[in-house]
Amino acid sequence: MEQQKNWVPLQIEAPFYTNGVLTEQTEHLWMVFHGYGQLADHFMRRFDILSSEEHHVVSCQGLSRFYLDSQYQKVGASWMTKLDREADIRHQQLYISNVFENRLNALGEKKVKYNYLAFSQGGATLLRWLNYYKPKVDNLILWAGDIPKELTAEDFSFLTPNSNVMMVLGDKDPFRTFIDVKRQKELLNSLNCNSKFIKFDGGHHVRRDVLEECVKHL
Repeated sequence: MEQQKNWVPLQIEAPFYTNGVLTEQTEHLWMVFHGYGQLADHFMRRFDILSSEEHHVVSCQGLSRFYLDSQYQKVGASWMTKLDREADIRHQQLYISNVFENRLNALGEKKVKYNYLAFSQGGATLLRWLNYYKPKVDNLILWAGDIPKELTAEDFSFLTPNSNVMMVLGDKDPFRTFIDVKRQKELLNSLNCNSKFIKFDGGHHVRRDVLEECVKHL
């Protein structure tokens, strides 16, 4: 039997989470992206080291959810799989753009620093969106994530000489073998931005004390 795949357009709603509301004291807008199997509201807890008055944190969530355990109690999310990959990327870009523009509208004319952090699988999602949308980037933190193979130096035009890029990786991270650190360093050294590689004693997680060190470089 011959099968044909067909598509229909959908209009859906998708959540995002913040650590409170924008205030007159807000100086930093953060867009943060969780890793595989995590949820945005849980990932947000890593950022409790930041003052919610000065740092407005926006946590985006992968559009695909699934059960993590055989008892069907724990739920996680994923940004994409290899199935219908290009469609997933388009959906991600639309979702993240809508979230970002929602926050820009809330900011109005207020001037802030634009910070982006992505962990693990969220890294590729964030970098593809930055290449697609090309927003202002003051600080970019890629934590235990890799650069998508299709991206070249020309795809990082969203960075400027004033942009700070930090690559963070634990020396005991069991997934570090999947990250092409050599390519990361070569690519970042070829870009017109400020880059820093941060190694810490730990595994595959966002550690609060290391995050505090990163914040010092903002």
